[in-house]
Amino acid sequence: MTDIAIISGVGPEQGMGAQLAHRFAKLGLHVFVGGRTAASLDAVVAAIKRDGGKATAVLADATDEQATVALFKQARAVGPITLVIYNTGNNTPGRIEDMTAAFFENSWRVCCFGGFLYGREAVKHMKVDGGGTIIFTGASASLRGRPNFGAFNSSKGALRLMAHALAKEVGPDGIHVGHVVI
Repeated sequence: MTDIAIISGVGPEQGMGAQLAHRFAKLGLHVFVGGRTAASLDAVVAAIKRDGGKATAVLADATDEQATVALFKQARAVGPITLVIYNTGNNTPGRIEDMTAAFFENSWRVCCFGGFLYGREAVKHMKVDGGGTIIFTGASASLRGRPNFGAFNSSKGALRLMAHALAKEVGPDGIHVGHVVI
């Protein structure tokens, strides 16, 4: 069985998610790319296959629990999930005093809640298969607050702390969790 990588937040071919998908496909993993834009996902998968790699596009919103659970089940049916990269994010600038609650909550759902869903599902599958690696991509916003980025800073900071807690919980199970500031 082929090892599986699941990468969220795959958009344009030159974007971070697509480049990560190419990299891990070249290393021999069957890459499941998740995102919300079918055309972008299909372009990435076609390029990986042209280069001799294995890839599957899955149209899925990372903040949708059922879609995330289905994505992981679909990937696991192909092979053991050994790598998960949560690259979904949204740079949501704006002054806190001018933000609606929905705007702030959406930033948190995309940056942090989706990461929680991916992390939880990854752990469920990786524990059965004896380990793996989960990587959450962050930004300098993960480390400090800046004016006009209160929603984004707090969301990325929350993702970082969730990743830290998850690492401590599942490290003894052979699951490596990293948060990478890009």
